[in-house]
Parts: sequence; structure tokens; C-alpha cells
Amino acid sequence: MVDNEPDRYIAAADFVNNVKELIAVFGPDCVLNADQSGFQYEFHSGRTLRRRGLKKVKVCVQSISKMTHSYTIMPTIDATGKLLSPLFIVMQEISGDFGPLVKKDLFTAPNIYVTASRSRKMMKDHLKTWLEEVYFPHVGDRTVLVIDSWLTYKNQALLNNATPEGREVQVVTVPAKTTSLCQPLDVYGFRMWKDFARKIWDWVLQDDVKCEMHLRNSVLKLQSLVHNQFSSPRFRDMWKVGWSHPGYFENDEHFEFKTPSQFCFDSEAAKQNEKCSSPTCPKFHFLKCAWCKCTLCFEHFFHCNHFCELIN
Repeated sequence: MVDNEPDRYIAAADFVNNVKELIAVFGPDCVLNADQSGFQYEFHSGRTLRRRGLKKVKVCVQSISKMTHSYTIMPTIDATGKLLSPLFIVMQEISGDFGPLVKKDLFTAPNIYVTASRSRKMMKDHLKTWLEEVYFPHVGDRTVLVIDSWLTYKNQALLNNATPEGREVQVVTVPAKTTSLCQPLDVYGFRMWKDFARKIWDWVLQDDVKCEMHLRNSVLKLQSLVHNQFSSPRFRDMWKVGWSHPGYFENDEHFEFKTPSQFCFDSEAAKQNEKCSSPTCPKFHFLKCAWCKCTLCFEHFFHCNHFCELIN
């Protein structure tokens, strides 16, 4: 049990040393970290241009009710800096599942796996689904899974039932209250993800774009596109920081890289306000694709679902 600040750092250091040994045995491509993070359906920056200290600040939103409803994503990265696909998403649904009409029209993409719960939080059944449908089909036969101290993760019977014959996964649990120190996705990952998603949301409101971003299918498309951009090989060094900063590798390299927001939104194309790369499109820069480096307007990125895997 971690009771005070010095104990946190001692527990984190011991944990890192343990995982370092496992990386040496299993190899960095077989040591993975997965973690959950919550997102509001309506997701904005908390900043405004009003003076600090004002008691009331009026802001514009698409749906007030969606400001209090949320969903969960669960990405997985390995120690080489690779973001695995698909992204696991748990949506909040009143019944705990999608109705037949919703399922029929639900947005799908090759890089997301979507399920639902009443609370948007993962339960035992969701963990079993994640293991069977997302984790094991996309990793090696012998792996190490670095994961936090959520009680359900410690359910050995569930883990054994979900593990295919001939496969092995060694689960190592991050000590309580140390995730910010030694869980890679918490150390460096989710902050970048949320910043990127927030920039897309804020653009829609600022430019009064006709797009209902708080709707279920828009949310799924948003997460699919963010995952696709973050999967670009250009960002492998960024994902490695989550592993190198806590000390999982002996030689703590200093990686030089641009974050996804810097590369996609703050490029020269943005500074020069270049036109969209799509032929005959008169609209201007919204984003530069992290794969093909094309300059895209919002319509050709989001509405046309620019799912790209062509590196340039």
C-alpha cells in the first residue's frame, strides 16, 4: 500500500525495475500498456477570451446534455512506440447496449471496436471482450501487459478463460497512486490525444461548421480519425517517451519529434493558409495528414472520412 509521497516514488521505481527485466526477456514489441480514458460527448477547451475572475462567462455549445455524458476509450501501445489497432470504445447507452436500429446505422471503421454500457465504464464482460476481440488477435503468443490497479484486471479466472490455448500473457499491475509516474499512456499519451480531439471540436464551434459532433456516429468517427493519425510512424518517438521517461530503458534517449497537434495543425501549410489538396476544392487548411502530408479542409478530413495509411 502506498501511503505517502516517498513511498509512491519507491513503489514506482521498484515497478519500473521489474518491467525492465521483463522487456529484456520478452522484447519491447511484446511488452504492452493499455489504459482507459474518459471523454465527454461534447468536448471543448476550458479557456475563453474573457477576463480572469469573472463569475459568469457565456459560451456556445451544441448540446448542453452532452456536456455531462461521456464514453471511454482504451488504446494499447507497445514498448517500441507502436499504437495498436483497433481502439476499444465503450459508449454510454441507457439500456447498456445498442438497439437494432442503432446497430444498423452505427459508424464502423477498421481501427475501432465499439461496445456499450449503462455507465460508459468497462465492466467484467467488456474486459473479456477486449481480451478476446482486441488484445489477443493483435499481439504475439507470449506478452507482458502493463496495466493499472483496477480490481477487474486482477480477476485471474476471467483472464484464464479469455486466453486462447497456446497463448500466454503476464499481467503486471502498476502500483496504486503511481500511474502518473510509471504508466506509459498516463506519462505521455492521453494529454496529446485529448488536445488533438479538443482542437477539432473547437474548430467546429469557432467556424460554425455544420456538423453535429456530439452525436454517436460523429464521436466514433472522431476517435477513429484521431487513432488513425496517431498511428502514423511519425509519432513512434512520441509514444516511446511514455516508456523512456519513467526509466524502462537503460539509455534514456532524448527524442526529437513534433506532437500530432504540432505536425497536423501548426504546420507551414497552416501558417500560409494553403488550400485543400483535394482537386477543385476552394476551401483552406484545417489539418495536414500525418500519413500522406496532404493539406485538408474540414470537409475532406472529417466528412469524407480521411482514413489514411499511405506514408509520405
